[in-house]
Amino acid sequence: MPNMFKSVALAFLGAALFASSSVAPTGAATNQAVLTVNATVTNNCDVAGNPAMLSMTYDPLTNTSTLGTSSFTYACTNGASVSVTPASLNVVGAPNWEAVYNSSDLLYTLWNNSTCSGSGQLSNGVSESLSAGTGSSQTYNICAIPNTGQQTEPAGTYVDTVTFTFNFGP
Repeated sequence: MPNMFKSVALAFLGAALFASSSVAPTGAATNQAVLTVNATVTNNCDVAGNPAMLSMTYDPLTNTSTLGTSSFTYACTNGASVSVTPASLNVVGAPNWEAVYNSSDLLYTLWNNSTCSGSGQLSNGVSESLSAGTGSSQTYNICAIPNTGQQTEPAGTYVDTVTFTFNFGP
């Protein structure tokens, strides 16, 4: 039995030493370090539906136009200011844009809505403000309609390329 008593006593002594070594000694000091974490959310815009296509018609004999519509879907960082600027090399003068076929041109107007009406006529190189970014998709509608009174234009497919530049920031 004496060996068993020695084993129990040694085990008890070992546990006591282990417990006392894991506790800070009496009168020990502590200190702290502070970590500041910064995260930056950047402004961004993603434009979908690119390239878009818009088709319109004009009948020079009856002097009637049929409008064409299209749209872009864009998503910008929540709270970002957003504007868009349309630009083309084929411009006659505000508000007339120009689609070209061979050596002929067909004048048309471009609008920032789907009905070609109201105060939404677009001019080449002129920026317009859009609703602030929401972080979700938003739609930018476009409408074009040939100007009437162009009875001498030959039949053909008239083409213009308009680039819409979306600007965004704080």
